[in-house]
Formats: sequence, structure tokens, C-alpha cells
Amino acid sequence: MKGFWHLVKKKWLSYRFRFVPWIALNLKEKGHRSVRKVDDKIVPDDAIISTLFHFSASLHENLNNGFVNKKPIESLKVMEKVLGYTVQLKQSTIPGAGVGVFVTQGIVTAGSIVAFYPGTIYRGTEPLLLQSIANPFIFRCIDGLHLDGKDSGISRMIFKSCVHRDLRWPFFPADLSWLTGDFINPLNCGQYVNNETPDFPCNVAYQECDLPLDRFPIELRRYLPNIYYSSSEWNRADFLRLVALVAVKDIVVDTELFSTYYTVVHA
Repeated sequence: MKGFWHLVKKKWLSYRFRFVPWIALNLKEKGHRSVRKVDDKIVPDDAIISTLFHFSASLHENLNNGFVNKKPIESLKVMEKVLGYTVQLKQSTIPGAGVGVFVTQGIVTAGSIVAFYPGTIYRGTEPLLLQSIANPFIFRCIDGLHLDGKDSGISRMIFKSCVHRDLRWPFFPADLSWLTGDFINPLNCGQYVNNETPDFPCNVAYQECDLPLDRFPIELRRYLPNIYYSSSEWNRADFLRLVALVAVKDIVVDTELFSTYYTVVHA
């Protein structure tokens, strides 16, 4: 019994930083996390947007204009050709951590975009309590927006529903493939990047930015990782929130990606 409660406590200490009600009641906890600066930028936002645009355009061109489902291996070939590296899900090197994200081809140089955090975007007044229960994939942005990156259960149903709600046939407003693990856009796997540990220091960091939707062609939006919980007609969003994972050092092949819930703070 003692071992059981030790396991429960260990899981809670990791899970609580992504449990929305706990975060709301504990905005500052001494000795565990540092506060992010609003102006933290590892790379310019335009570098993130440019990477996403050029890679999405290449996927669209190479995957039969994006309207025929292709095997993930074909998307990885495009990724290696365009970005010079690939990332994939594999068993984490941290015992008991489950799945992690690894560099599987090429070398990632510092400042490169290695993943995006996919999921439904919630504003502060929108309902998220039910989805957050037993959900370690809730990401809280600096300004209070939340991203739900869980690919199963009610979170999965809501994301699919929002995509079909905003569908303008034949143009999909976001990527659905990350829900299945058969990634058409292999970058949309950021929710599976594990937190750093004393033995595995971070090699990537989160960076939030807003994508001006008027700069992103409608035919390429099927590769975007996120969608708003509220309909586009209601919130009239001109920007889409993106959360990128950016390499803070060079990363060689077969290396797992590690970050923290909080963005690395630069003095």
C-alpha cells in the first residue's frame, strides 16, 4: 500500500502543473517553476510562421495536393527534404514515461522548429474543466489561453467537431491526422514531448506566437495544428495561436526531445 501511494504522489507531482483547476488556484508555487517573461523569444515569430508555411506548402505539393490520404512515411520524406531532419514518436528513454518524441533523421540545429503543440484552443471564459480531468495534455499560455492536446476521449471529439464545424469544403481548417498518430504533418506531435528531468535536461523550449490567418492560404490550413473552440464567426479571430517547440541547442539523431511546461527564460 505504501508503494501505491508513493506512485500516486509521484504522478500527481508531474500531472498537477497541467491540471487546469490546480493551476488556477496555484499561479505561483515556490521552488518548482520560474515565471515566464512575456517577451521571451528564442527565434523571431516570423521564423516560426515561415517554417510552418513552407513546410505546409511542400506537403501540399508532394501529397497529391493534400486531398488523398498518404502514408506517414511520405510526409517524413518531405520533412527530411525540406527541414533536414525528422521527428517521430517512440518509447521514451525515461522509465515509465510512455511515449516521447525523437529526432529520427538528420541533425537539428539550435533555433529550428521541431514540433507544434496541437489541439483545441480555449479562451479564459470557455468551458474546460471536464476536459481537464485526468488530462496531462492541457497547455496554459502566458495570456491565459489553453490548448487541449489530448488525442482521445472528449478532447478528441471536440477537436473533430470544431474542424467539421469550420469546414469550407474542400478546405479543412486544421489537421485531423494527429488524432490518429498517422501524421500528415509530422510537426504536430508537440504534446508528447516529455518534461525535462535532472538526468535529461531540456533541449527544446516552448514559444508562443500568433499566426495571421490572412497570411496563410486556405488550402494549406489542413496542416495547421490548432483550432478555436468557439466558431470563427463568433470570435472573429484574425490570428491563430501557435505553440512551437524550438531547439535551444543542436540535437543529433536518435535523441529524445525534452522541455518543461514553462518556456526557458533568457536574461
